[in-house]
Amino acid sequence: MASSPSTSILDFQTGEDRAERFHLHPQPGSAGLMLQGNPVGTLTTDPITTEPFNELLPSWNATLVPGGTLTLHVRVQVSDDRWTKWYSFGTWQTEPGRNSEDGQDDEDARVLTDTLRLETLATTYQARVTLQGEGSQLHLLTFATSERAHLTGTPRPGQPEHWGVELAVPEYSQMEHEGGSGWCSPTSLAMVLGALGTQVSVPETAAAVYDEEYPGAGNWVFNVAHAGQLGYHAHLTRLPDLQAAEALIAQGVPLILSIRWGEGELPGAPIPSCNGHLVVLRGFDGEGQPIVNDPAAATAAEVRRTYPRADFERQWLVHSGGLAYVIRHREGQLKEIPASTTDR
Repeated sequence: MASSPSTSILDFQTGEDRAERFHLHPQPGSAGLMLQGNPVGTLTTDPITTEPFNELLPSWNATLVPGGTLTLHVRVQVSDDRWTKWYSFGTWQTEPGRNSEDGQDDEDARVLTDTLRLETLATTYQARVTLQGEGSQLHLLTFATSERAHLTGTPRPGQPEHWGVELAVPEYSQMEHEGGSGWCSPTSLAMVLGALGTQVSVPETAAAVYDEEYPGAGNWVFNVAHAGQLGYHAHLTRLPDLQAAEALIAQGVPLILSIRWGEGELPGAPIPSCNGHLVVLRGFDGEGQPIVNDPAAATAAEVRRTYPRADFERQWLVHSGGLAYVIRHREGQLKEIPASTTDR
């Protein structure tokens, strides 16, 4: 039987003593681990064992000082006595020049910008994160692992108690900006950040996540890293179906979802087809249909729309295996996002 997707979360909000030998020191409150006494610090995790997987998608939250950088490497145990090489997910920084790393393919795996795809199933991996810039802080590392063949499971039915709720999320169109045709991810991110209380423009967000190697603003890992730099708890995960998304919406958490569709496969879409696209899920109407902010709409006034549940869920699960950006306030309790009934 195929394994289900899982997400391992290493939360450094309270610190870990073993990190001190890498010059990363626990800080009180929500500061996480801070780089002190040295311009560079490296933390290597213990081996992490999970359900069998052949895809791994990392994310991190850090607060970097000006000129600071974060690099993440992952290796995987592919047999009892052999590990792969360390694969890089590039260099993250707040200044221009951030980049993923191309050309790492070998007999064991390949890195698709933000995703490690293995040639065989594995159950154990290890991560190594390096911070540069004294005073930089590491808050969170997560790893979403999944078996690619299992990413198209049968969705569960919806939960009517979570229907009829819509979160207040600003509506932005990527198409209203010069060069915005490839900005679905930063446009969706700007909408969610606005809902959480941080007002940022679409061009500003696109510039902040731009990956020079990719090249473009669609690196999933860099998009959530930017939210982390702004002070949010942000990570990538794979959800099994829209029922799981309903529960998060009910908690006041808007979601960014990755979809793809061919002509006629997504009724009501603003464009006939798309090879890969990010949208904001902001709620469900009284019949359980997803209410979405679709940044591909020609104008902001046309961004909010409702899609047929079965069609939308299929294009989400089949294309990306239920990929979602989950962004929330970092402190323990969620700040409430205004919700309304969906009778408009």
